Amino acid sequence: MGGVGKTTLAQLLYNDGRLDGHFVKKAWVCVSDVFDVSRVTIAIVEAVTEKACDTKDPNLLAVKLKESLSGKTFLIVLDDVWNENYDNWIALMTPFKFGAHGSKIIVTTRNESVATIMQTVPIHGLKKLPEEDCWKLFSKHAFEKGDCNEHPNLERIGRKIVGKCKGLPLAAKTLGGLLRSQRDVKDWNNILESAIWELSEEKSNILPALRLSYHYLPSHLKRCFAFCSAFIKDYEFDMQELVSIWMAEGFLVKPKNHMTVEEEGYECFRELLSRSFFQISNTYESLYVMHDLVHDLAQHVMGDFCYRLEDDKPCGTSENVRHFSYFGCNFDGVDKLKVIKDAKCLRTFLQIDPKTSNKKVWLSKKVWLSNKVLDEIISGMPRLRLLFLPHYKMEELPYSIGKLIHLRFLDLSHSSITQLPEFVCTLYNLETLLLVDCYSLTTLPADLGKLISLRRLDLCMRIDRINLKEMPVSISRLKDLQRLTDFVVGNCSGSGINGLKELNSLHGEITISGLENVTSVDDASEAKLKEKKHLKRLTLEWGSTTEDSQKERDVLENLEPHTNLERLTITNYGGTRFPNWLGDKPFCNMVHLSFENCENCFSLPPLGQMRSLELLTISNCPEIETFPEGGLPSGLAGLSIWKCKKLKSLPEQLHTLLPSLRSLDLDGCPEIESFPEGGLPSKLVYLSINNCKKLVGGRRDWGLQTLSSLTNFSLDGESDVLESFPEEGLLPPTLTDLRFRDMPNLKSLNGRALQLLGSLEYMDICNCPQLQSLSVERLPTSLSELIIWRCPLLEPRCRREEGEDWHKIAHIPFIKVAGKVISE
Repeated sequence: MGGVGKTTLAQLLYNDGRLDGHFVKKAWVCVSDVFDVSRVTIAIVEAVTEKACDTKDPNLLAVKLKESLSGKTFLIVLDDVWNENYDNWIALMTPFKFGAHGSKIIVTTRNESVATIMQTVPIHGLKKLPEEDCWKLFSKHAFEKGDCNEHPNLERIGRKIVGKCKGLPLAAKTLGGLLRSQRDVKDWNNILESAIWELSEEKSNILPALRLSYHYLPSHLKRCFAFCSAFIKDYEFDMQELVSIWMAEGFLVKPKNHMTVEEEGYECFRELLSRSFFQISNTYESLYVMHDLVHDLAQHVMGDFCYRLEDDKPCGTSENVRHFSYFGCNFDGVDKLKVIKDAKCLRTFLQIDPKTSNKKVWLSKKVWLSNKVLDEIISGMPRLRLLFLPHYKMEELPYSIGKLIHLRFLDLSHSSITQLPEFVCTLYNLETLLLVDCYSLTTLPADLGKLISLRRLDLCMRIDRINLKEMPVSISRLKDLQRLTDFVVGNCSGSGINGLKELNSLHGEITISGLENVTSVDDASEAKLKEKKHLKRLTLEWGSTTEDSQKERDVLENLEPHTNLERLTITNYGGTRFPNWLGDKPFCNMVHLSFENCENCFSLPPLGQMRSLELLTISNCPEIETFPEGGLPSGLAGLSIWKCKKLKSLPEQLHTLLPSLRSLDLDGCPEIESFPEGGLPSKLVYLSINNCKKLVGGRRDWGLQTLSSLTNFSLDGESDVLESFPEEGLLPPTLTDLRFRDMPNLKSLNGRALQLLGSLEYMDICNCPQLQSLSVERLPTSLSELIIWRCPLLEPRCRREEGEDWHKIAHIPFIKVAGKVISE
């Protein structure tokens, strides 16, 4: 039965903290109506490897899945399965047999015959909630803190409403959210006495509670919700993207109380979320999904106005269709897209990646759509408002796009375009322009400023730096721009940083690069970053260090941001000092501060006033010798120091001044000799030491054995002081993850010392050319994964053909040597 809580229960199990460390690999896959073995296998492979899968061959997929899971304990959830074909299940499950003992697969389904086919243990069938439990769930969502004592009249009616929910958690939760803001007895009675309770569910399979929840939505929220039927089931929604779409469709009401349209959209989303029309994705907390029954409701209310092209649908659409979506393939031609030839009033052309809606995994290969096909499509859609063309391998846009005078949303992300043509600037109604990961794009049109309605321009690159040479002079006219991910300062006249002067409505994050091209300190001041109070994340980046360090210091001094800033990164800065405003101003909201490649700076700014600072990164600042006298904020949770060759010591009294420190990463700090007196903070969880020769030499004084919270320890980097490691008592028994890398003179690992690490689960040994002995029989019985890589003297002793049998130790389920899995 839908809505009884199968997925919710599986989520509670999947996210239970008591399972942390028990499973080496975890994956959650939403299966839904079509059980395609290849698609499900791809989803599992991508989840456990965190990489895009570039093959569709069933045999290769099976091999990839086997390699990914072999010898490892895994937890896989297959959610909402409808497959009744036994052969399909056998094909999928074969690679699972190579996992380690203790691996688990959880399957949720509404169909008992499906469960019978897939089961290896007794089926756990969920029953409806007892009425009192259903009432508690309803109260939790209907009343603040679940307390109904102040509303006895509402409790009486609410209990009757709960009785009509028939023990279904989804129904109780949805109606509780609907009534949360209602305190009038009349409103509650309207729900109780609604005729919708009596409607038949046979045809639509829509719960009456969901019908009611939709029925009482404000009209603009009904439109926002219904549009989501254009997406496939289990699609992971990004709130910002969806709000931009709602804006383009004209679904949002005029904002009140000085709110922007975007803020009004976020309020609408949060309202739908509070009413359970959306729920947080199990994959990423920043994304959202719809319950299948909620998606069914969206399809039901949208009717013929939305057409989603799928393999099992007949060709042809009605003239009523306003929103069209389809699955992008390697080649999309006229024959595929001719189904919309009669949809003369089409407003939405939406391409969806059928493989995954996961925003962290994008298509590894471009797909093809010729300009001829695109021209033919666009010519028949004069009223189009949204045009999605991501991932298409096209180097230029057809001229017909310039005729879409009603267009408000244009997505060209991941495409191969080299420049944006000038005719795009005639799209005066365009609000959103997405150019994410367009690595070939080098120029923007000179008349970009004509896009007077533009509110969002996304130019970000996820795995490399932006290739744009400069921003057009006219960008300064886009005074309503709310989101601008990148601003490139050019070396041509008029393409300077003062183009930011009028853009005071910017929200979110921005990277300002090419700062070496700022010709005048006054230009930096005219950018007026201090007036951009809505910016939360700012990156200031020089492409190369100039010879005039004083000028760079003056430029940075005049790029003072608003104190609302939450994250600041300064990269490739060539000045000798950081700006005065960084220490003098109370940046009370700053949570992350990063200095990268500031090679001439010889001191850090005083940071003690940044009381909210949680993460501090200092990378490749070779002239810095000490920390500021004012110390660091006591709430700091993560400290990373990389390639600071002259830094002699860490802050004194580290254990008392930074009681919240959880992570310490030291890399390339050869002058640090020891940890401060008193040792490291007791709550430290992660410690990494890399290329710190003097610190490694004094390792007996580290005092790590007292750190009862330390679970992850990594020792990296060339050092001639280590031939054997570790000494007994050096490392705490709480360690679960231990890594040794790049040690040219390490000859042996102390088996007795390792045996004392009774919680150790993972050990990685890499690039230790002199290492020739490893007492495997002394490794802790808790160890579940051992990786040995680039250890030429040790590796031959680990291979089956050499006659050694130590790799057969039963208590190590997964052993990988030189890229080859050798465990049994």
